[in-house]
Amino acid sequence: MSEKQDIKPLFKEFPPVSTEAWREKLKVDLKTDDIDKKLNWHTIDGMDINAIYRDEDLDNLNFLESIPSLKSSKNNDWQINRIIETGELNKANAIAKQAIDRGAKSIEFNCTQVRKYDSLAILLDGIDMEEVALGFDKPMSYKIILKHLISYVEEKGFDKSKIVLFFNWDAMAYRLISGKYYKTFDDNIMELKALVEGAKKHFPNSKIISINGQHFHNAGATSVQEMAMSLSAAVEYIHRLLDKGLLLEDVLEKLYFRMAIGSAYFVEIAKIRAMRYLWAKICTAFGAKKENHKVAFIHSISSSWNKTIYDPYVNMLRTTTETMSAALGGADMISVLPFDKSYKNENEFSSRIAQNQQIVIKEEAHFDKVVDPAAGSYYIENLTNALIDNAWNLFLQIEDMGGYAEALENGFIKKEIVKSSEKQFKEAATRKINILGTNQFPNQQENMLGEIGKELWGKKSEVELKRVSQAFEQLRLRTEKYALTDDKPKLLLLSFGEVVIRKARASFMSNFFAAAAYDILEMEDEISIEEILKVTKEKKVQIIGLCSSDKEYLDVAMPLISEMKQQNSKPIIVVAGKPTGIADELSALGVDDFIYAGMDMLEILNKYSNLLMPL
Repeated sequence: MSEKQDIKPLFKEFPPVSTEAWREKLKVDLKTDDIDKKLNWHTIDGMDINAIYRDEDLDNLNFLESIPSLKSSKNNDWQINRIIETGELNKANAIAKQAIDRGAKSIEFNCTQVRKYDSLAILLDGIDMEEVALGFDKPMSYKIILKHLISYVEEKGFDKSKIVLFFNWDAMAYRLISGKYYKTFDDNIMELKALVEGAKKHFPNSKIISINGQHFHNAGATSVQEMAMSLSAAVEYIHRLLDKGLLLEDVLEKLYFRMAIGSAYFVEIAKIRAMRYLWAKICTAFGAKKENHKVAFIHSISSSWNKTIYDPYVNMLRTTTETMSAALGGADMISVLPFDKSYKNENEFSSRIAQNQQIVIKEEAHFDKVVDPAAGSYYIENLTNALIDNAWNLFLQIEDMGGYAEALENGFIKKEIVKSSEKQFKEAATRKINILGTNQFPNQQENMLGEIGKELWGKKSEVELKRVSQAFEQLRLRTEKYALTDDKPKLLLLSFGEVVIRKARASFMSNFFAAAAYDILEMEDEISIEEILKVTKEKKVQIIGLCSSDKEYLDVAMPLISEMKQQNSKPIIVVAGKPTGIADELSALGVDDFIYAGMDMLEILNKYSNLLMPL
């Protein structure tokens, strides 16, 4: 028998199952006729994402026929980048060399203290510029940095053709955050033109024009907004530089994207793929001829928006999945930020962990071996298509306004980002967005006040870079500060009646008030009013939480509240749930609040903190 005849179709013994059969099975398992309502996902971007995708769902995805190469390389390798926070020259140099020894292939420096040639020489001392890509951020002048780099490289005898440089030059990002340009936008464009011309002459492998999509994300923008605004900003720079006489190919070679990596795992994979498709489409529209000029260079950087102060080691899990998303999506360079960056300055432990996460994913999990491993996934291909369509529509909307710079000046960019961020803050407050360790399953015994080593909230700015957890953290830190001189507010949970319901509601209420770090005491089952009054008095309980089934609340609440009123010692009484038909009666008795799913946690907790911990 020939070798060809030996080959049998994989899983031939399993007959094909139709989509309709799958849907009928799900209706039975989920006990519903509307499985779409139960399973499908409506994103904050307004996209409807199905729970089930099949082979036929690829039929109408036009982008599959023309999706560009994810990279110019033949594998999925990326540069492991270390962003160095400190501007202190000798310290930054030492950190850089240590990072390189441990596997970093790219270093980004804070250049706030680089004024003269000598200071740049200190920063770069002992670093082989032909082996490691170097980035420069926050200088007083990029023109001065470029001038000193040329002199330094020529003095050291490095081969300029082997040197890879990138600048984080983005005047419109500065305008977005600060509300102003360095000088005027036109002055900035003239500076950029000179930088591009100088870099082309001396450093052919350099990226000068950065598009800081990460700022949109870290101010609360959605993935669609981050993509569309980044593409629109890039197009604005292209138009402006072409008007100044630069060639299209020179601009495209010097431009790159700095995109945040959020925690929506598959969305982030799809986002990078969609960005590459749309960028190739835009470059083609401009008239780019060479295929390599249409390939977006994407530097992926850990999100700050989703990181937390409390339960900070969860941030390691977040950055791990984020790094995996960026690698699978095809990022060219990845920066993993330290898990404690929100509240601590740069330190050895967290920085080493951050760099090692990339090394493990690359060298042990081998994420660098296959280009575009998500290709062919029904779900990710459809998600990529949805991002393409929605981001393109928003991009065209911005272009119709006259382009990104005009949309920035007329307030559209800010308005859209603020609208998105406020929606996410609201969803966090109502726990539609779960933040592990912050608004969901917080450890009320954890104290972080003494761990904070930097300014938490930053300076007031035009568009503020925030974190979705920060309102909860402000609330909880307030409790910690109060506890330095007085006792924390105390909640006594009374659980009684049907076991399953009371335990579920007690867990819910405990979780709710733990988000403000209140001390929580529990009593359950058959509890006498005398015992409750005794514990309330001895422990100085300020809130009593009743946790049971709706039908059992009146039997306990009525005598308890009556006795407390007689003793003139009634604390705040809250009930877990929203009892149907008896809520008004309970309120009339003296129940102060009902704690239930979907309510605004922050509003309630701030109300009680203001009452129990006056400033």
